[in-house]
Amino acid sequence: MAEPSSSLSSSKDELIQLIKRLGTFLALKMSNLFSISLQKLDPRSVGAIAGLAVAIIFTYRLMRSPATPPRRQPKRQAPTTSTSATSAQSSSTLMPSGVCSSSEDSRAQNVVDEFFQPVKPTLGQIVRQKLSEGRKVTCRLLGVILEESSPEELQIKATVKSSVLDVLLEITKFCDLYLMERVIDDESEKNVLLALENAGIFTSGGLVKDKVLFCSTENGRTSFVRQLEPDWHIDTNPEIVSQLAEYFEQLISKRQCHGITVKQNGEFGKGVFAETDFEEEQLILKDQMLLGAQHSSNKIDCLVCSYCFQFIGSIEQQIGRKLYLKRLGVSPHSGCQNDSSDEDEDEDEHFVQNHHNSENGASSSSIGTVPLPKMAVESLMNGEMSLPYSEKFPLPSVVSCPGRCEEPFYCSKSCAEADWESFHSLLCPGEKTKSQSREALLKFIQHANETNDIFLLAAKAISFTILRYRKLKASLVTEHEKSTVPSTLGTSNLSLLLDAWKPISIGHKRRWWDCVSLPDDIDASDEAAFRMQMRELAFTSLQLLKEAIFDKECEPLFSLEIYGHIIGMFELNNLDLVVASPVEDYFIYIDDLPNPQKKEAENITRPYLDALGEDYSVCCEGTAFYPLQSCMNHSCCPNAKAFKREEDRDGQATIIAVRPVCKREEINISYIDEDLPFEERQALLADYGFRCRCPRCLEEEP
Repeated sequence: MAEPSSSLSSSKDELIQLIKRLGTFLALKMSNLFSISLQKLDPRSVGAIAGLAVAIIFTYRLMRSPATPPRRQPKRQAPTTSTSATSAQSSSTLMPSGVCSSSEDSRAQNVVDEFFQPVKPTLGQIVRQKLSEGRKVTCRLLGVILEESSPEELQIKATVKSSVLDVLLEITKFCDLYLMERVIDDESEKNVLLALENAGIFTSGGLVKDKVLFCSTENGRTSFVRQLEPDWHIDTNPEIVSQLAEYFEQLISKRQCHGITVKQNGEFGKGVFAETDFEEEQLILKDQMLLGAQHSSNKIDCLVCSYCFQFIGSIEQQIGRKLYLKRLGVSPHSGCQNDSSDEDEDEDEHFVQNHHNSENGASSSSIGTVPLPKMAVESLMNGEMSLPYSEKFPLPSVVSCPGRCEEPFYCSKSCAEADWESFHSLLCPGEKTKSQSREALLKFIQHANETNDIFLLAAKAISFTILRYRKLKASLVTEHEKSTVPSTLGTSNLSLLLDAWKPISIGHKRRWWDCVSLPDDIDASDEAAFRMQMRELAFTSLQLLKEAIFDKECEPLFSLEIYGHIIGMFELNNLDLVVASPVEDYFIYIDDLPNPQKKEAENITRPYLDALGEDYSVCCEGTAFYPLQSCMNHSCCPNAKAFKREEDRDGQATIIAVRPVCKREEINISYIDEDLPFEERQALLADYGFRCRCPRCLEEEP
């Protein structure tokens, strides 16, 4: 690919030659024109000549006019027409094409230089370049934003540096900015907030007041930075900067991923780097999801554990349930409902009974399938009938929700308890729910299923943070009760809330309505209205969720700004949740049997396979957030990919090397189909908020 500088130089040379030839051509035409006898011209011809002369003079003056205001020139005698014509004729006759006098060269060069003036980058472009497209920035106030350099000075006044104001406002346009400082008293906080407000930093689209954080110790400020895990931190204390990677080190150690590390790559914020060499097709990472959810539309086809997402029940139950729900025309649940069965009732039988009471709705497509008698489907679903060789594909038994609602289901009591403690206790509308309003929660779930089930993931993120905050606070209260030192813990603790929020904050992205891709049927002129509609949709969802699970101590979580960033995280930072179906494996096994076993088995299984049609192979599908995978940057020529191996039967993310990866090399995956042409790839990546500059794109760029 040609270098930009050589291309620019070539364009300038071509324009210079074009101007030279134009000047020569006009001179020749003028000499021919004025050699005609004026006596033979009619009035219209004279007018045409006059108009042409005016046009030439205007063009000449325009091209010669300097960029600075013109100075008055001394008067001089104009040459006669005949002299001018003769001179032009001589010049056009004797001067070969492409050759010009030095004065003409200079004039042409001046015109070209005006066309090719270097474009100065805007302040916004400079800020984005310096921050390397980072999405979250933290910054201390003293000595950076404020003129003052000590907490004692803030007790008297606070003054915003005028030199940093424009830069600060530009940062808020592209990044999630947090300002923080150690202060001595409440008066200092008021002085700082007043100074920032008077400087216009809290204007519409600027900084949010809730993101100006105060603490009473230097360790408190360090804690803020570590908990927020920013892409960039601006500070005058180098010790704080050196502590930012601690969370990821703990995460990698917990997942036993000893061959990788997460660190700043200097260009795109965080990145994942190899700490050892990896061979092609070698496992690089198995990342446990922080939270995830099965797509609502997929729940008819696949019965899976709502915590680890492995298939549950039995082969017979998976097939019978799918056929039974199709027969009833049951739609995905708009929420879990009360379970009136006894606790001692068999879990699998309990599941069957629940679906007898399910709401009617649109069913999955049954085109091309052969319906089975109702009794045949029910006998398969309730365990009265066994399919041949199904024992070779054992699945965990179904465990119901501890809150006694119809949904979700689990593979074990440990998964049920873990989900209850981490998320579901606030989002369960069953008898044992901890939600403030069961009715409001049902409305929220219904709204999410009717609009976008990404809201369900956002609710899980908020529920996770609230429950984690309560555990941290309870632990801290217990420690204070055992201590002889008087407790200073109030009704709310921002530091604890940030600590609870930390696992979610690492996946921070732009607000959902700012980053969601524009649908193909929406015209570009309607983009602003579309994004406003998405914002209003998120606002409605948040109000329903707030009515159901609002916690005063965690009030910052329920701001529309935070909610938008959470949804944006799942819009741009997620990995598809995919788990292969054992039903597909079962029918493949039957098909591979030798005769006569195959024929005998197919006499029983063929009607069920025909009834399922193409749906027999549907896998579990959903969306999840994986902390380590989310740190991997994109490349159109990646060295790794997300790939499920035969043994990967749960919801963990599996990253495999697609070519040898050397130690200290960054590990990249592709966010899109890298086999697409250059322009299509760039268009898709624009939805992620960047233009790819990987080696392949640089080579293919026109």
